[in-house]
Amino acid sequence: MSISTIVVGGGIAGLTAALRLAERGDVVTVVDAEPSIGGLTRPWEIGGITWDRFYHVILPNDYHTIELLEKIGLRDRLVYRPVKTNLYAEGHLHPFSSLLDFLTFPELGPIDKIRLLANVAHARYSGNDEAYEWEGVLEYLTRWSGTNTVERIWRPLLRAKLGDHHATASAAFIRATIKRLQGARRSGVRSEHYGFVHGGYAIVLAALEAHLRKLGVEFVLGHRVRSVVLEDDRVTVILGGTEFAGDRAMLTLPSPICAALCPQLKANEQRLLTQDRYFGVVCTSLLVNRRLGDAYVTNVADNNFPFTGMINMSALAGREQFNGYDLIYLPKYVPAESQGLHQSDDILVARAITALQRIFPWLGRSDIIAARVARASHVFAFPRIGRIASLPPVRTSLRRIAIVNNGRLRYATLNVSDTIGVVEAALAELTHDAGWNNVREINGRALARSR
Repeated sequence: MSISTIVVGGGIAGLTAALRLAERGDVVTVVDAEPSIGGLTRPWEIGGITWDRFYHVILPNDYHTIELLEKIGLRDRLVYRPVKTNLYAEGHLHPFSSLLDFLTFPELGPIDKIRLLANVAHARYSGNDEAYEWEGVLEYLTRWSGTNTVERIWRPLLRAKLGDHHATASAAFIRATIKRLQGARRSGVRSEHYGFVHGGYAIVLAALEAHLRKLGVEFVLGHRVRSVVLEDDRVTVILGGTEFAGDRAMLTLPSPICAALCPQLKANEQRLLTQDRYFGVVCTSLLVNRRLGDAYVTNVADNNFPFTGMINMSALAGREQFNGYDLIYLPKYVPAESQGLHQSDDILVARAITALQRIFPWLGRSDIIAARVARASHVFAFPRIGRIASLPPVRTSLRRIAIVNNGRLRYATLNVSDTIGVVEAALAELTHDAGWNNVREINGRALARSR
């Protein structure tokens, strides 16, 4: 029996769904508004160099990503390298990679440092994350790290990531963040190791698309979905002038967008899908002809900066990937409804460079070879206290329509590997759902017709 499934969304979640469904024998069509696949991993060109629009790394414990690379023949292009971390605090740039860096960090006293180490160890090794879903992040950090460390380090970092809403985040969020970053430390190796694929996600997406096409997956790109409806036991995905009909559909877009696309959903389903505050990102990328240090990550514990931190991709991937330049990412996370997502590129670039010069006073405007600004309005759901208890179900009341996205991340920060894992868990759940699988036999794939 052939089942036609329409996957709405061509990001990592949608591509994972398409891969797993096609492997099971579904006839799959992927629909996306962008002209190419990849979502947040899509590449672009800056200064004649093709690389990721947003920064991505692959940690040694990103097993889902590593398995995907193996499947599409790119495992040998995955390279791990030791990386360094800096912290900009109190107007100074501090190395923050090794135990020695930490012990000589001047902004904290001996007792504060002992408590901070205990906090990190507790977050990394203690289980039962669910219990911390109901505790406030500042309450948890203050209990372990103390007030001084919270006010000097944790609160500025949280505000840089979550803005003025940071105090209502759950402790599970910071514990997940610590665990993921600590996962970059390989067994028996003290330094952190991050990975990347030679050529960036442009190579990954090209190989993944080719693999999917071999499995029979078709792509409808550059067409925005207007609505998804259930009619006569068939799902109809309506585009701007065209519609596709299939046995079932899986939506992988952010939850509020899915709610808007499915007007037939019940009121309680709409409420669950729209209850979360989503954050977007404005990410200024700079190609610089001078070296901005050798740290991959520079965390900024300063509320007056227009970016969350500095990511130097050249410090990880090597300047040879970027014609000898430093490729710098300066992300700023803002609420999805923020006007900051709509400011002009010129304003954002000028503001980012001015702030960057506070860290590197010798940096001149002539050192900037190229600059671009990437935006995404719905990147992650705000990790509020108790959020996990009210996640919407994968299956909807429209029994041929399922919704799966990175909003289902439970105790993990947003990343490619855990997003893949969320989709695979949802598909495993749907496999045992007779309502999702019990569809009539058809011949052929999703049918397109003009409206």
